[in-house]
Amino acid sequence: MSNSMVKINSTRFGELEVDSGSFIEIVGGLIGFPLAPTFFMLDYTPPFSWLQSTTNPELAFVIVNAGEFGESYVFDLPMQDKELGIQENDEIAIFNLVSIRPNPRDSTVNLKAPVVVNLRTRKGRQIILDDQRYPTRMPLWAEAEEAAAETGEEKK
Repeated sequence: MSNSMVKINSTRFGELEVDSGSFIEIVGGLIGFPLAPTFFMLDYTPPFSWLQSTTNPELAFVIVNAGEFGESYVFDLPMQDKELGIQENDEIAIFNLVSIRPNPRDSTVNLKAPVVVNLRTRKGRQIILDDQRYPTRMPLWAEAEEAAAETGEEKK
């Protein structure tokens, strides 16, 4: 399978030249965006990245690797999902969508609906977790502030 460089227009980043082999097909699209299933990731400022649509220049999401939420953020992978084709030794990426607010300290992350991607097939799916521990709008900075409070550090 040969990959090729493709020009993608983006309202945030201008025209980008992207390797088509880096595309991720979100099966069924993201919630609320079923007609834009193909994306690619752009590095941003760690731990954040951008998920940019390949077909809609205005559609881009800030995302964060699910590993940032610690060992207590666990759930079963959709192993039975035939379209993702997850096999035992496949490398899996899991990320969460971030909602950036006018005041960045009010930004939230959706832990209820992570995106699971099989890196071998480049196919992913946004899944809904049936677990009350995981909110759709967890304050992004809450854990850092709580940790600072526990150690007696002032909020900055």
